[in-house]
Amino acid sequence: MERTVENFDIQELVCPHVFEKFGERGWDFMDERLRLWLRWFRKAINKPVTVNDYDEGGSFDERGYRCILCPLVKGKSEKNVLYASAHTRFQAIDFSVQGMVTSEIIAWIEKNKRSMPVKIRIELKTNGWVHVDVCNTSNQEIIYFNP
Repeated sequence: MERTVENFDIQELVCPHVFEKFGERGWDFMDERLRLWLRWFRKAINKPVTVNDYDEGGSFDERGYRCILCPLVKGKSEKNVLYASAHTRFQAIDFSVQGMVTSEIIAWIEKNKRSMPVKIRIELKTNGWVHVDVCNTSNQEIIYFNP
């Protein structure tokens, strides 16, 4: 089974802690449904997609797989707040697409949903990015939700 996603390096999809410890083995943690969806999306949209960009000096480092050392997760744990995000199971990504705003990306996904390889969920009310996860167990191609 192919363990990568074309046009992505693993550090674009995992937090710096995971990349530092596991390197390319980070691919092993990715849910296969997310891999299939991301591969489909990147090829179908045919535009640059940004998840994490910390490896290029950017500020995004928790938009893919988040481990227990990531500030979002660690902060909740320190406050004794359960954090069960799909990001902690490598079943979710937050991303942007070059030249498109959030509403355009979501509209594009909606228009092309019948060709998606797996069912997804999309978080509502994001601004500047889109959250997609593969935690959809319904009969619908897309479930929209509020966090």
